[in-house]
Amino acid sequence: MKASRLLPYSLMLFCGLTPFFSLAEIQIKEIELTKRDRISSTNFRYEFDVTIENTGEDVQNIIADVSSSNLASDVSASRLSLDELLAEDSAVMQGKLVLIQNRRVRFNENDLNFSFSYEPLVALNPIEQTFSANSAYIRNEHNNFFVERGIGTKEQLADKISASYAQFFELLPETIYPDGDVDVTVALNDTFDVLDGRWNARGDNGTSPDVDIFVSGEELVVSPTWNSRSDAIALKFQQFAPIDFSAGGTISYEMEVDESYVSDGNMAVQLILEDENFRPAFFAYRQLNESGKQFVSVEDITATSAFGYVADGFDFTNVAGLGFQFLANGKPTSVGGNLYIDNVNVSAIAPPAFAFEDNMENGITNWFVQNDNGSTLPVALSTNGTSLIVSPQWFSSSDAFTIKNQQIGVIDMNEGINIDVTLRLPQSYVDDGNLALQLVIEDSQFNVGFTAFTGINGRPANENFTLRFENISPDSRYGFINDGFDFSELTGIGLQVLAQGKPVEVGGDIFIEHVNIVRNADIGSQAPIVPESNTSVLFAAADEMAFVKAIHSNDILSEGMSYGMMLAVMNDDKTTFDKLWKFTKTYMQNKEGPQKDFFAWRLSTKAPYEPLDENPAPDGEEYFAMALFFAHNRWGSGEGIFDYSHEANAILHDMIFTRTDTTRFMMNPEFHQIEFTTTLFAESFTDASYHLPAFYELWALWADENNDFWHEAARVSREFLVKSAHHATGLHSDYSTHEGDPKVTSFNPNSHKSAFDSFRVIGNIAMDYHWFSQDQDLADVVDRQVNFFESEINTFGNFIAVYEVDGTREPGINFRGEGRNAMNGYGATVSDLPFSDEMLRSLWEQELPTGQFRYYDGFLYMFSLMHAGGEFIIHKPQ
Repeated sequence: MKASRLLPYSLMLFCGLTPFFSLAEIQIKEIELTKRDRISSTNFRYEFDVTIENTGEDVQNIIADVSSSNLASDVSASRLSLDELLAEDSAVMQGKLVLIQNRRVRFNENDLNFSFSYEPLVALNPIEQTFSANSAYIRNEHNNFFVERGIGTKEQLADKISASYAQFFELLPETIYPDGDVDVTVALNDTFDVLDGRWNARGDNGTSPDVDIFVSGEELVVSPTWNSRSDAIALKFQQFAPIDFSAGGTISYEMEVDESYVSDGNMAVQLILEDENFRPAFFAYRQLNESGKQFVSVEDITATSAFGYVADGFDFTNVAGLGFQFLANGKPTSVGGNLYIDNVNVSAIAPPAFAFEDNMENGITNWFVQNDNGSTLPVALSTNGTSLIVSPQWFSSSDAFTIKNQQIGVIDMNEGINIDVTLRLPQSYVDDGNLALQLVIEDSQFNVGFTAFTGINGRPANENFTLRFENISPDSRYGFINDGFDFSELTGIGLQVLAQGKPVEVGGDIFIEHVNIVRNADIGSQAPIVPESNTSVLFAAADEMAFVKAIHSNDILSEGMSYGMMLAVMNDDKTTFDKLWKFTKTYMQNKEGPQKDFFAWRLSTKAPYEPLDENPAPDGEEYFAMALFFAHNRWGSGEGIFDYSHEANAILHDMIFTRTDTTRFMMNPEFHQIEFTTTLFAESFTDASYHLPAFYELWALWADENNDFWHEAARVSREFLVKSAHHATGLHSDYSTHEGDPKVTSFNPNSHKSAFDSFRVIGNIAMDYHWFSQDQDLADVVDRQVNFFESEINTFGNFIAVYEVDGTREPGINFRGEGRNAMNGYGATVSDLPFSDEMLRSLWEQELPTGQFRYYDGFLYMFSLMHAGGEFIIHKPQ
């Protein structure tokens, strides 16, 4: 009888050849006839039990492949397998050797050929024994759902990931900020020699605490009497002569609070800006949990800064008031005392003079339209007195036209110009998402150049937004520019509008509100040199470091830095990983104070990258630790901060054990759940998108300590993700109580809704389901969401970014959210419902997000694409 072996990795070794590698020696010990039947006039069917023995090492998942060299014999119905076989052991294989043979042909064992496939037997520890046998961890294999569901090929996926990563993580040069003097207007500089009568204090947010203000020792003293735990006080200066914040403002002050507030740790303060019409904007939220006088400087305040709230129509060109909002935040009324403020300063960089400006108030006669690229569509121009109204009648999905002003005067752009175009788009274009725009420049000889191509996907609908084209110069990258273009004589600018595959029935008017040009030479030393990109979020810093910038809020977040490290390790990019981690350790990790060793969740993008808030956001800690473990397993650890394993274990230790008088444990010991934050500014609550049971299971296996704690945390998080899902829609709120109920907060109006944080929850569920649990309750939650989003598509034609958890649509939200679409696509891989294929296909057809909101949406897109394609994988220890 001839025998052969099929070893792992498809190495076939036939009898008679000397094997160069062997895990086991599987041999046929006995073939025993157990049944014989006559199935026709000429053929018999025989069944045999096959006993094998192993003279090598322990193996598992043994499968026998049987063939016969006798043409009269058919063994194709044979199915033989064995779960495991230890060394020096024998066993009867599961299934039967089935032989169908002509009754006149004699059975001969030597006609049979056996080959065996098997794997090394891996002993499972008690934690691993709780994982599903079909999980990616146990199988050591991650599914490519695009291939499985017939949506795309493995080669297409590799091209998508490679191209998207190259664009998303193109390392942009460091921003160069000016060193010279700038023209600064000081609107307020109060050292409190006396009390200026324009300071006033009162209750806020519908509360009515008693509050007195007076000057003592050249400080402003705020003396409140608190009536409830929800009290708020607004202290305002109303008003100074208006100044323009459009080029950037700065507010600095000194503040000290009585020790009772510090010991309690709940109270917080945030700044208030007012425009000349008393419309407010709130920002720069921070805890009042530090002793002694604190100096605070908030810089580069513009319309694009991160505000907790900005009133509709707030005029950043006419800022006229300043305030402080003090929030009790659950503080007992018995905790009181004074607050002391000194050296309040409000200043702004004077905006440069415009080389050209048109607000459309004086007519539109200098504007005209021309068709491009062979298009023949009619486009009408009109005005309502404040806008240029562009009304196209689309003929084809390849139409293109340019709106142009050739009467701007002569501008020398050799040293660079900045151009702002404020416009408004109808809902139809935004929903479709295909339309694209690019800047057109023209010299005095009518030579043209096209640059700064941008899609409108993700732009707001029916409200003004500004396209900002910075540092346009001879060194800019142009899609096309005529030879001999004279950069010293710019005389025309415009926008090219491209259908980009948009259906002809998708139309509507485009409103252009305002266009201006500023020469860099006029800005002088005020103008930073900002790298250009519409796709990348990765910026270089000195000393071989890099950071990820949240483009929409112009800051650096621990979320983005940890996401960046995870994306780098999954793409085998050690260079970028180390640059990000060095920056994180250098600038983001707190070296002292109540949050020592945790990572400040928000930094300035300007060196020396000062913290804008030293408190941690726990999802950053989670992704830092997981990315470091994967780096250790993939590349091995180095020394110092590049001892990845040591750094990961230190983070996990702090998450469980670190707290101070003013902070709580990051992992709540009572509920065994991740906290929303460690500061004691409010009662304890959580965020469903921070629950990562897949990560916890890996820490249970790989951490140096507290392994059972993390295994239990994974179990608790699975239960939480089920009970916090709405019973009908399956949606989760952004923030939740530890019992799973939606959580209302004063600082986030979406906290109790299914909004931007909760985009990630369905992806977290899918990661755990595929990697470890195969939990049916989690699958049921996903099925509810798939049914909900199918009903939204069937009813409204699209789903949107923000809902009440019961599925009620948020008024005024008319965009899907590229991040939600991406995470829905990956999450739907858990479901077998027909619409889950459409959700996955929508992810496949999605492109890398670009423009202002590319940071958050881009990460969720990259993670979802790689997860669903089986390329976001568990890197096990070497």
